[in-house]
Order: sequence, then C-alpha cells, then structure tokens
Amino acid sequence: MAKKRSNGEGSIYPRKNGLWCGCCTVIINGKEKKKYVYGKTQKIAKDKLKAIQDSNLRGTISENSSMFFEDWMYEWLVNYKKLILKQTTYENYMIYFGTHIKNSKLGKTQISKLTTTQLQAYYNEKLVNGRSDGKGKLSNRSVRYLHIIIHGALEQAVRNGLISKNVSSAAVLPAREVKEIVPLSTDEVKKLIEVAKDSSIYTLILLEIFSGLRKGEILAITWNAINFDEKKLYVRHSLCRVLDTENTVANKYKLILMEPKTSKSKRCIPLNDMVIAALKKHKKYQNEEKIRNRDIYNDQDLVFAMPDGNFICPRKLLRMFHSLLKKAGIERKRFHDMRHTFASILLNEGESPKVIQELMGHSSISTTIDIYTHLIHETKVKSIDKLTDKIINS
Repeated sequence: MAKKRSNGEGSIYPRKNGLWCGCCTVIINGKEKKKYVYGKTQKIAKDKLKAIQDSNLRGTISENSSMFFEDWMYEWLVNYKKLILKQTTYENYMIYFGTHIKNSKLGKTQISKLTTTQLQAYYNEKLVNGRSDGKGKLSNRSVRYLHIIIHGALEQAVRNGLISKNVSSAAVLPAREVKEIVPLSTDEVKKLIEVAKDSSIYTLILLEIFSGLRKGEILAITWNAINFDEKKLYVRHSLCRVLDTENTVANKYKLILMEPKTSKSKRCIPLNDMVIAALKKHKKYQNEEKIRNRDIYNDQDLVFAMPDGNFICPRKLLRMFHSLLKKAGIERKRFHDMRHTFASILLNEGESPKVIQELMGHSSISTTIDIYTHLIHETKVKSIDKLTDKIINS
C-alpha cells in the first residue's frame, strides 16, 4: 500500500503543456496555503519545491503581497548581485533599473500580481517607444538585456518563495540583431599605417592592426605585459569607465583597470618584428617624456598614456582614430572595426576559426562563428574553388 504523503511534503507531477508542477502546503502568517512551482524537467521542479519547503521550515515565507516589483528588484540588485557582478555590469543593471523599472507601471505592480501578459505588453511597448527621452524605440538588444535583468530578479524571487513561478520565462523576445561587419580592406589598412606614422598613436594603431585587441584592452597594456625576447603580449586587464563613488559630484566617472571581459580574454598574442620595433622606439620616446614631465608624471607602467602618464580616455582615442581615417580618405568607422579587420584578414587567408577565437579572446568558438559566419562561408567557397581548380583544371 502506498504511503500517504504527510502535510507539507508536496507532490510533483507532469502537466499537459510539458512542464512539471510541484505543489506543497506552507504556513504563511499562521495559515495554511498551497504553493506551486513549475519547471521544464522533474528535477527543476523538485529543486524549486525543496527551496520553498526549506524556506517554510525556516519560517521565511511571507505573503509580501504589498511588495512592489521595483522594491524587490532593488533589493535583488543590492543584496544578491552587487558583490558578484563586474562593477561595470552592476552599474549597467542599475542604470536600466533606474531608467526603465523604477516608477514605471511595471515597477509599481505587486510582485505577486505580475503576469506574463503584462510583461509581454511591457516589452512590446519598449520596442515601439521605449527610450527614456521619448524619442523613439529601444533596440532589440536593449530589450533582451532588460529581460535578462527582469528574469534574474524574478528567478531569485521564486527561490526565495516570494512567487511560485517566473512569469518572464514565457515571454517572447525580439530577435537578436546581427550588426553588419564592415572591416577595412587591406589597401585601407596600408593607407592608415602610412598616415599614422606622424601621429602620437602610430604604435597603438600598428599594434591594433596586428593583434585585434579590444579598445579597453589596448589602453590597459603595461610594459611588464610585453616580453620583447619572446615577442609576446599578455592580455591581463581592460580599461573601464566606472562610477566614482568617492566623488561628491553626482554621476562622476573614473577610469580603472579591471579583469578582462571573460576568462578566455586573458591570452597571449605573438608580436611580429614590425610591432616589436615600433614598441621599442615608443618606449624610448616615452622614457624621454617621463624625464621632461617628471614633476607631473604619474608612472603607471602604461604603454599608451597621456603626457602626464595617466590613462588615455577611450573617447579621445576615438577622436584621434577618426581624424586619421579622414586624413587617409577612409570612410568613418568604429574603433572596434579594427578588431573585425584583424579577424577578417586572417579568415580570408584561410586561418581556422579556432585560432582566431584564441587570438580574439572569444569565450567560445561559437561566438567566433556567429560573428564571422559570412566570412567563414566565403573561405569555404574559396577552398572548394581551389580543390576544383586542382582536380579539374590542372
């Protein structure tokens, strides 16, 4: 004879929609109440149910029926995310919260009363007229990013027993936007090198062409990260713009060195003789500059620095880069397009996506393939043409 489940033990069963449902009885404010959780698999539902049961045993489940979603999200950001996110990511989350959630209709909704329908309407509205200044829509990417934050906050609310399921899981998101990659041609690269020779950022441009570093990475390079004998560059940091919490001026930012974007971003890049020679010449000039400006020079061992030794502002670098493009007669581009140029030239020369992934510091090979799909296809076509020429026309 099957053993009867005790009160509060709970049950788990499959639903017709393919989800698994978990149900148990909990005590809230001295009264029994049914709690439901849902998961794509039996294990997920079981884990969620156990979390509620554990909370019930600790007496931490409460109705919180009057808690607004914006209040919960702020608590989640401060108490659950602040210490585990990169500072720049945390600040982005807070900006999105302040701009799109706080004081919004969604934010003022009680967390227990949020619905998928309401959330879907919210996303749809953002895609039509979502800018905070009222001058247009949010991009697909911004709405997807907003969803990541909302989903995370609600997922934690489920684990805490505040709600039974994450209503954002069923929301339909806009498609991922694929930005067109417009790299420089090899002729344009040659023109850029030529006009940059008389520029203070010549060595930086040369290194970027032959390394494909991110803007923050190239501005964060220190001399101790370069091994001249072995002709290697070790990427260890990235220059980031973060909120200066110690400054009394509101919204004041500062530049600091931080860990790179991902663990794969920490990498070793081989340097050619041309770059090594330019770096040595640049170092000699910089040492002379240190002597000239010794009274004000803030030596941080930076390879690329302002005359006083401080960080080069990314915006200043962009202005100088655009000036060189204009001088070379090249269409205006993002600095990040230099990174795409590096990868594109290597792909056109038949280099494998795996090698390019490692050089670029992508987190996975799929990232490289997703970004450069059309170029990889063109490389395959060239390979087949070569094979055809070898067999048929030789």
